[in-house]
Order: sequence, then structure tokens, then C-alpha cells
Amino acid sequence: MLAWICEYPETTVLALIVVGLLFYIWRMKKDFFAPASVYIFFQCFTLSIAYLQMDKAMTPFHLKTWGVWIGALVSFTSACLLYQWVSAQRNPLRKEAEDGFGKVQRFYNWNWHFVFACAILLLYLVGIYGIIKVVGTLILFSGDPSHWTSPLINYGYYSQLYSSAPLVVMLFGIAMFKSVNPVRWIRWVSRVIAPSICVLSICAYPSRTTLFMCVGFLAILFNYLRKRIPVLLIAALLALGISAFVFVASARSQYVGNNSIQSMTMDAAMTMPYRYVANNYWNLDYVLNPRNDQHIHSFTYGVDFFAGMLEYSGVPGAIRTSMGWDGLFNKSVEKIPGYNTTGYLWEVYKDFGLPGCFLFPFLAGLALSVLYARMNRERTPRQVMFYVFFIYFVGFWFFLAGYKQGLFWAWGVLIFAISSICMAKRKRIA
Repeated sequence: MLAWICEYPETTVLALIVVGLLFYIWRMKKDFFAPASVYIFFQCFTLSIAYLQMDKAMTPFHLKTWGVWIGALVSFTSACLLYQWVSAQRNPLRKEAEDGFGKVQRFYNWNWHFVFACAILLLYLVGIYGIIKVVGTLILFSGDPSHWTSPLINYGYYSQLYSSAPLVVMLFGIAMFKSVNPVRWIRWVSRVIAPSICVLSICAYPSRTTLFMCVGFLAILFNYLRKRIPVLLIAALLALGISAFVFVASARSQYVGNNSIQSMTMDAAMTMPYRYVANNYWNLDYVLNPRNDQHIHSFTYGVDFFAGMLEYSGVPGAIRTSMGWDGLFNKSVEKIPGYNTTGYLWEVYKDFGLPGCFLFPFLAGLALSVLYARMNRERTPRQVMFYVFFIYFVGFWFFLAGYKQGLFWAWGVLIFAISSICMAKRKRIA
């Protein structure tokens, strides 16, 4: 154990922070999916995995990278604590709902919600039809999934439709729970459709991002609308994940020095899951500390920050082309070809520089804290869906800057529009 700590000091410290956070949540009976908890947990957990340095591309962070990463974490967390403190000062006698669902909610027309959810489902199935039209079958059963998921294959507008499986899961997922939906037959139909879409999405177009979103949305909805997920279960899953990575590292070391084809195949199979996590961090360090001969992405003057919001207007694409900026996948800053994710901190850095890396997390933490408090006081379907939507992206900020994608803006608009139509006047319930 001592040898492990000496060999991986950063991983050890980060893992202790994660364990300490889980113990605090368990001991104080807090909500794991509160904004600050989610941010600290996923940032520290994933960076602890990255610092196992199972790939030579994951070099130690430079001082500047540590400053950006730690500064963003402190900024986000301090915003959450500041909001809690201000709320306590203004309303010293009010206690936020920790386990209940709030005593006031809006009347909600679940029949209309079901109709709109079915309409979105129909559009999603049109996207599945587009895949079958090109491939001849679902991609998972095509015999060569890697070919059909290649960027070289153009599915046209169908890609926007079959990528919307998480939105379908969200709309049917919230209708599954009795705590918000009193219509029994809609609950039971939704309980069939939501899990089925999770499976269908993997068969139709295998994508880890889509799968994580579908499962993540359902898990967070369950946590708030059915029963809080025990911290001990989260800790058990954490231990399982760490054990899996330790096993991978140990198994991989047995093949060091073996030049056989079998060894190379085993090495690729062992390190691929690790690279999907770690490349976010080695790319971040790579672009924040460029070599003298390295061409780095141009400063975007804050313009590209709004690319997702305006994506379907065609304006962001035209600006990116004229300015020579990267698209969503940051091809100019990947340290190893094919591994091109950088997390949200690089996106903020190229848009607003170092000040943005601290200001943006602070504002985001403040906004999420406001939404979280309102959801606990008045758990309407709209507030629950938006909180689930946003807190998921906080958890996966190390992996994806969701606000840069027009599709997610479209989902947000649809959630707002559907919930607005289905809501009516306030109605007090016991």
C-alpha cells in the first residue's frame, strides 16, 4: 500500500477527497446529486483515474493546469456555499426539503405530456429509420459497427433525430413516478418505453455518450422522484470501478515487453477505457502549456461561446470557417490523433481566457444552486427535468461542454415548451 501511495501520490490524494466526500454525505445525510457534490466527486474521481498514467500521453500537470483545475473547482464550490449562506441569512427559519417532494406543485396535464412525449418518440423512430435506410439494419448488428459510426458516413438530418434518445428517456422517465404523475396507465407505459429506448439506442447507433445520458437521466430522476440512492451503493460502485482499473493496470503490466500480436491487442483492449477518461486531462494540459513550435487554437473573443445557441442559424459555422477555428471536436489540439476531448475548461479558456475559467464555474454554480433550492421547495416536472438535465452536464463537464452543441439547446427549448403547455394554475396538495 505504501509503495502504491509513493508511486501514485496524486491519485491517492484525489481518491481520499472522493472517499471523504462520500463519508460526509452519508454521515450528514446529504444529497449526493447536489451541485457541489457532483462537481467535486466527478472531477476528483476522473482525474484520480487519469493520474494512474496508464498511457504515456498522460504526463503530469504543469503548474498552470493545476491552477486552472483547482481554481475552477474552488470557484464552483464557493458559489454553492455562498448561495446557501445568503439563503440562510435571509430565511433563517426555512429548511429546504431534503427528503420530501415539496408541499406545493403546479397542476400538470399528464395526458398532454404523454402526447408530446409520443411525438418526440415518433421523431426519434424516424431517425432510426434513417439508420436502417443507410445501413440495412441496426448498426450493432451490421457486423462492422466502427465503419457505420465513422464520421465519414453522413446520415444527414437523421443524425439529429436518432441522437435524441436521451430526450425521449427524459420525457417518459419523469412520467414513470407516482410522486409526480397520478395517471397510472401513463406510468406503466412509460416504464416500458424509457428502458426500451436505452437498449434501442445502443443497438441503433452505439454511443457511450448517449448511453451515459439515458442511464444518467433515469438514475437522477429515480433519486428525486422515487427514493434517494444510498451513498453506500455509490461507494460500492466506486470501489468496483477502482478495482476494475487496478485490475486493468495489473493485467496490462503482465504484457510489458511482449512483442506478439496478442500482446498489442490486449494492450489496446486494456487501455482504451482509460484513454477515454484521461485524454480529457492530457489534452487540457497540452493546450494550456503549448510547446514553442505548437500551433494553438486562436482566442475566440467570447464569440464561440454562443455557437450552440445559434448553431441551426448557420452563423457559428460560417464564423468558424472564416476565422479558422475548430469545430466541436478540437482537432487542432489533440495530443494523440483520435482522442480529441478537452472538457469544458479548455472551451472556456479559448473563449474568455484565464478569468473565464474562474468566473464561468462561479456563475454556473450559483445558477445551479438557485435551481436546486427551488426544486426542493416546489418539485414541478419542469424544474425536475431541467435540474436533471443541467446536473448531468456538471457531472460530465470533464468530458463534454454541452452548451456548445445546438442539439442540447433544442432539447432545452422542447422541455420548456412542453412543460409550459402542460402546466396550469397552482394547486396545493396535502
